[in-house]
Amino acid sequence: MKIVIKVAIPVYDERSGLATVRLSTDSSAQADLRINFGKVLSFANQVTLDVVDFFMLSATIYGIDRFIERRRNSIDGWSRELKISFPVNDPAKWKTISPEVSNMLSFLTGDYWEVDFYKGKFDFPAKPLEPYFSDTFAQVNLFSGGLDSLIGAIDFLTTKPNEKVLFISHYDSQMHGPFSDQKYLMSSIKEDYGGQFSYISSLKVSLDHSTLPKETTFRSRSILFIGMALLAAQGKKIPLVIVPENGTVSLNYPLSSSRRSACSTRTTHPTVLNMIKSIWSQLSIDTSISNPYEFLTKGEMVANCKDQAILKKLVDASNSCGKRGHRAHWDVPGASHCGICMPCIYRRASLLSILDKTTYGNDINLLNPFTRQKGQDAGACLEFLKTPLSSRAIKQELIVNGIKELGKLDKYVGVVERTRTELKQWVKKVGNTVIKSKAGI
Repeated sequence: MKIVIKVAIPVYDERSGLATVRLSTDSSAQADLRINFGKVLSFANQVTLDVVDFFMLSATIYGIDRFIERRRNSIDGWSRELKISFPVNDPAKWKTISPEVSNMLSFLTGDYWEVDFYKGKFDFPAKPLEPYFSDTFAQVNLFSGGLDSLIGAIDFLTTKPNEKVLFISHYDSQMHGPFSDQKYLMSSIKEDYGGQFSYISSLKVSLDHSTLPKETTFRSRSILFIGMALLAAQGKKIPLVIVPENGTVSLNYPLSSSRRSACSTRTTHPTVLNMIKSIWSQLSIDTSISNPYEFLTKGEMVANCKDQAILKKLVDASNSCGKRGHRAHWDVPGASHCGICMPCIYRRASLLSILDKTTYGNDINLLNPFTRQKGQDAGACLEFLKTPLSSRAIKQELIVNGIKELGKLDKYVGVVERTRTELKQWVKKVGNTVIKSKAGI
């Protein structure tokens, strides 16, 4: 069943610094999306209205993703049909790219989006850019608090000592941990590289007063991140936005055919980034966006990090876990990572070359025979490793999974093959006889 959602014109409150966007469905369900817009208000005053509209659209998409519970409203157990009407300053311009926006969101979240636009200007007060942001920056870096974003930060700060970078972060109060991760890591990095960066501290975006149960997945998180980055980049005339993500996760190569959409993320998939570039180009937005690690596995990112001493010092403060908010069935409840979701497994395999001080809530050897739900990712991973895969088969799957740039296909195949090697090396080192057998080792 198609769900029709009206997005109201955002309302800014000067006292709180919050921009509130009312979401309402054709069945009278409602929710308020609250954005701590005051943190980026000075940037919004430096950019075109199209850039502000893209940022508000990105935040609203994130809110709608949380607003409409997936399984209850899906047409196939996963995908939702969503038709939204969104306010922009120049609807005629936006309507020309409506199909591309809809296709990008559909690819990103695994749903069926239909996005339309109506006339509605977001009014907010004037505010000059703070002196803290007066420097010239070479690029904007997304900083999530994860291991990849930490490496991306270290690599820039180490290799470009005469240039400066602007970091951005965001958090949702429903996601336990990222805010404290980001705050701690930024303060720690400042001890070594204090003069080389500025930081837009974690922007809070949350869904409040919803009359519906909230969705617990965060498939659209990256589009909000990218919308923030664009606002900052355009506000400071910064030419480049960097999305630091290992190629394994970017490609989201499925562990099995049944997991092509439901169990994988497309947050930094090359096709998503290319779609965003196209949308920006048609809006006459000249910022570029790229992922310099698209051809590296997570282990290669770790091994190639330009300051191994700082990485080793901070690695356990980064967080890669995709299920850190679900601790009820952890064998070690006080751990920082579950240890057996795919982000954790990729992390553990990537850190074989250094002393990993991270605490994990579950041991892969205690999950056999994978009858408990918490072991599903690990079980699928072992089956994936046991299944023979030719380069031809990997190419075909990558194409099915959305890769359009065929000139890069061989490099992407290499990422998948080396990822399998990394994972097998980890299983060989930590797995017992049963686990190794399930991985074909």
